[in-house]
Amino acid sequence: MKTSMKRVILISSLVLLPASASAQGSMLPAAGAINSAMGGAGTAVPNESLGALLFNPALIAGAKGNQISFTTEFMKDDINVRTTKGALTGNATSTSQLGIVPAFGWMMRDPTKKLALGFGLIGVTSIETDYPQDSASVLFAQAPGGLGRVWSSLKVTKIPTAMAYQVTPKLALGASMNIYLGQFSYAPLSTTVFDVNSSGDRFYPEAGKPSQRFAYSVQLGFHYQATDMVSVGGSVTTPQNFAPYEWNSTIADPLSRGFGASRTLSYDLDGPMVASFGIGLTPDKKTQIALDGMFTKYDGVAGFDALGWRNVWTFKTGIQREMSEKLVVRAGYHFSQTPLTSAAVLSAIGMPETAQHHLSAGFGLKLFPFLEATTGVSFVPRQHVSGSYADAKNAVGTIDLSNRATSALVGLNFKF
Repeated sequence: MKTSMKRVILISSLVLLPASASAQGSMLPAAGAINSAMGGAGTAVPNESLGALLFNPALIAGAKGNQISFTTEFMKDDINVRTTKGALTGNATSTSQLGIVPAFGWMMRDPTKKLALGFGLIGVTSIETDYPQDSASVLFAQAPGGLGRVWSSLKVTKIPTAMAYQVTPKLALGASMNIYLGQFSYAPLSTTVFDVNSSGDRFYPEAGKPSQRFAYSVQLGFHYQATDMVSVGGSVTTPQNFAPYEWNSTIADPLSRGFGASRTLSYDLDGPMVASFGIGLTPDKKTQIALDGMFTKYDGVAGFDALGWRNVWTFKTGIQREMSEKLVVRAGYHFSQTPLTSAAVLSAIGMPETAQHHLSAGFGLKLFPFLEATTGVSFVPRQHVSGSYADAKNAVGTIDLSNRATSALVGLNFKF
């Protein structure tokens, strides 16, 4: 392949932004062992604090006394990138490490009062990729012919402070002020910053040590208990405007007189608006069923919009059944559109968001009248998104991006 062609391919295809290996784009699909075991469904089911603080603050009005939840999620990806160009084939697998995502939630309501309060620390995004340099690869060969080693990391924590008010015996309204802490890094930085030598070869600087930024959003929700058997709920979360991430870096062109000299890199990456709605069904005293829909708006969001991400619809369902006084079993499923399209997959090497199907299950075991141990497991089967990369006139190759993910959650749920 000619140097000029390599240059066109790299510029057109390798904008490396990390995002969560989930089923809702840049956000994890659920929070906590209970909500996760039910497939992330529960916008209209007030059964625990973490799901309420993530999806609908009005649900905390359903608390009676204090409820505190601690959960840790253990995640593992299996990301593969396959490239072809004529007779050349490249196959890269990201080095996978165990991701650990903690979550804490508290909600409280005096049964004699109408006001409820809540607070949480919830990991909502966690991804790390690490592709090794491969001289035989179309994409991961050493620069200037390729990008060499590629790695990325994005972690976002949501810190909600919520309140809800029981307006009538059937209607509760809620609001949450959310602070977000983002930590973001990736290398090489192959967006709009690059060094060009006299031959036209491009070298990409690194954005190494994680950059930290804050954002905030407002979340408004409602919960309406239409009958003893049917409830409805919904919420809207406003977009999150992070200040541009910045990194200390250096000049990357080894032939430049300034090679190794200091420079500052930046990238603007914000968070999307999210609307969630759901129906809760209680066919009997021991069974709860949740049916949810969610809309995530990536169109127009800084960072994601530049990558060509589309808006995402997600549909979830979950069930929990009290098997005895001590044992509750849960199961769930949800389907989500992937934000990637064939036209945009070239920009997603560090953003392996291909998931569509999410299967989950778990159980809760009451250890004491005030304490329940909770567990959950989930599996996202491998899903592929493929597209061609091209110069201005001719298609010259294809990229197939795929990912498979598994996770396990353990937690404790206190009520007092």
